[in-house]
Amino acid sequence: MRASGGERDSGSEPVSGEVFISYSWDDENHLRRVLALSNRLRSEGIDCVLDQYESSPPEGWPRWMDRKIRDAQFVLVVCTEQYYKKVMGLEPEGTGLGVKWEGTLIYQHIYNAGASNSKFLPVLFDPKDRQFIPTPLQGATHYLVGTQSGYDDLYFRLLNRPKVEKPRLGKQRPLPKKEVKTDISAYLSAPIDVPLWDEAKWKATFFIVSKTSSEPPILGLGFLNQVPAQRIFQQWLRRYGERDHFEELRISIVEGEIPGEQPGYSVHIGPDLDNTIKRYQAAGLTVRPDTDLFIAISRIHRMNPSPGSKNLEMFKDAYRRFHEYLLVPGVVKPDGSDLSFCRGLGILKHEIRFRRVEEIGTNDEDFAVLGEPVKPEG
Repeated sequence: MRASGGERDSGSEPVSGEVFISYSWDDENHLRRVLALSNRLRSEGIDCVLDQYESSPPEGWPRWMDRKIRDAQFVLVVCTEQYYKKVMGLEPEGTGLGVKWEGTLIYQHIYNAGASNSKFLPVLFDPKDRQFIPTPLQGATHYLVGTQSGYDDLYFRLLNRPKVEKPRLGKQRPLPKKEVKTDISAYLSAPIDVPLWDEAKWKATFFIVSKTSSEPPILGLGFLNQVPAQRIFQQWLRRYGERDHFEELRISIVEGEIPGEQPGYSVHIGPDLDNTIKRYQAAGLTVRPDTDLFIAISRIHRMNPSPGSKNLEMFKDAYRRFHEYLLVPGVVKPDGSDLSFCRGLGILKHEIRFRRVEEIGTNDEDFAVLGEPVKPEG
């Protein structure tokens, strides 16, 4: 067995670094095809020299092989059954000493590199020799140089150049516009689906506050009929998501005396047109709030708590601590008893308006709480 190294031709600059070929002297045919591979590589600018080009290096073959392996940019390991047996120590004592010496050097170099191999490349002339790739190199890419495509793969690897040229980096496409889950016509009724609300029958408003819990308080809408109540919140979840980021759903609690109403407070739910317009504009849609006419449909429920009830005040205190709350649907009996609610359909919100009757003017969004419709200006 012999190995190959390389020397630079005078007057020419090699395309790649030096290539060293490690192989076994299996037979005359094997020697000729290794020589043909080396000659072809040299003819195409790869600095590759076989031991067959050498007569007798002055430092002797062992030191010559050590130097060539150490200095080479790549080492081509020509894998055959005989080469494998000699490298793996499966040959009788006293045979294949050159290959055994190179095998020891290759093992040591791979070990020193921390099992990160980019230098030693398995080369095959026959596909059946794949089984004879030495163990340390079995994870590396191998090259079947008996085929044109396999030779090309090896050639471009030695040049550190991909077969397919990477195109120049182009300009990035602009980000797609944000998805809008509703259309402009939804302004006319959303978020209140009138037939669905009539079917669900809003009967109560309830608060759930825990003094020890780390979760925000709950504001619940109690309905008489469970199925349409759940459908209301399912529609809201599709429109706003589990968190009403744009606060499109407007909720206010208005306290104070209203003529014709018993003492208590009113809960008012409807669209926040300003925030809804902001969402459409953020999505890149044209909305003209100064010229377009928007009609907002809302719902109001009057609560008449018993004297001394602290439920609303407890909810206010918890909201001031958390600055958010969970809006959930619930189901109650006609007398307000037997409350159950569904946290899984809840929507996390940040905004809620606590107001007094005295501060509501004629063109206020909460003017409907006083029993009169909001009259558009102009």
